[in-house]
Amino acid sequence: MENKNVLIAGTGELGKALAYKLLSNGNNVIINSRNEEKLKKIKNNYLKYGNIDYINLELNDEPSCKKLIDDTVNKVNSIDSIIIMVGGYVEDTVNTLDGLDEMIKNYIKIPLYLSKHVIKYMKYNSTIIFISNSDTVNKNREDVMSYTVAKSALNKAMNIMAVELMDKGIRVNTVAPEYIIQSFEINRDYRKMRKIGDLETPPEDIANVINFLINGESEWLNGAFIPVDGGHSLK
Repeated sequence: MENKNVLIAGTGELGKALAYKLLSNGNNVIINSRNEEKLKKIKNNYLKYGNIDYINLELNDEPSCKKLIDDTVNKVNSIDSIIIMVGGYVEDTVNTLDGLDEMIKNYIKIPLYLSKHVIKYMKYNSTIIFISNSDTVNKNREDVMSYTVAKSALNKAMNIMAVELMDKGIRVNTVAPEYIIQSFEINRDYRKMRKIGDLETPPEDIANVINFLINGESEWLNGAFIPVDGGHSLK
């Protein structure tokens, strides 16, 4: 049993799957979202599996990111792992750049602000995990300029942070699905929902990899970009 304190920043269907996985392995979980009704429902449904609480807060700038970290520490005293999965998707081109500000906020500013303020509460062999997209590495789509640029910057930030935080013993990795199936049900047979090479990935597959990065068996994995897409992004 791990008994680690884990913060999930930006909880959607992947966050639900991950929270269940982590609780099942004996960890303490704090979930975050701007939707309090959703958070209450997850907490009430998951309390029987372990120690879970939530913080209802919209992340949109550095003060809100700092508040999430401070409020989490007030609940659990320290943070062993943070998974940053703030989402959003905008299609645009260099001619419009409709999503530039939002994508930079979601995929560069918020992850970096959260990382900045969580570090002082982390011990040796704690982990920071970003959620990226495997498609942005191998392909150059014409209609997702801002999204691709922001995700690419996030991937590079992970590499730099992994180097900067080595002396503190804090590991930084990126998990990169391509398209996440937006549903989760406990104990369903998710393996029947996909085959190798499919575009869509059940959140359970991604949660399994994140859980591995958090537990002690992955303590020598640092600065890694890990595609979790069944190989679809290779096509």
